[in-house]
Amino acid sequence: MEAHNPDDQLANLKDWWKQYGRALIAGVVIGVLLLAGGNYWQQYKTKRAEAASLLYDTLLADLQQGKPDAVSAAATKLMQDYAATPYAGKAALLQARQRFDVNDMAGARTHLEWAVKNATEAAVQHSARLRLGRLLLEQGDTTAVWTLVNIKDTDGFGSEYEELKADTLLAQGDRAGAQRAYQAAIEKLPRGSGYLPLLSMKRNNLGAETLP
Repeated sequence: MEAHNPDDQLANLKDWWKQYGRALIAGVVIGVLLLAGGNYWQQYKTKRAEAASLLYDTLLADLQQGKPDAVSAAATKLMQDYAATPYAGKAALLQARQRFDVNDMAGARTHLEWAVKNATEAAVQHSARLRLGRLLLEQGDTTAVWTLVNIKDTDGFGSEYEELKADTLLAQGDRAGAQRAYQAAIEKLPRGSGYLPLLSMKRNNLGAETLP
């Protein structure tokens, strides 16, 4: 068996290092930088989420204390500086409610549209979409309402969407279509819902004879 010469092994190692050494070092450096960058980004997102949470808590406290200007300022900051956090969408809903309460329908619509487009939580998006639909229906813009309600994934809000469809059809004079939509809303209600009597009344007020 042929013995390996240590000098030959050392020479081979030097040749290998010359050929691959820089690439190996570059790969290690890149890996370290990616790991450090990932950790930094995660820490950054965590700190921003914590800051947004504190600001939202302040907003709720100001809301309970009846400080509308402070609520508006906090909501605006959340929407502008922390839009990627779930608190921004919730703040937009609260801001829309404040605008509605003072009869500022344009302001309410603006904040609801922002929440529909930017909220990170599906439940907040659907709440904003449904409230915006109600607002548009009150303003007689049934075309815009249909654009909002004709979506595939309702994420557990199916009954609410069907009711809004029914109300819109009724506003358009389609009593039979409205009654069918009210029936669909009833069928999609969770079991034991206390909202069943009201939906049933809205359906029954249109007369049973129009049901298929």
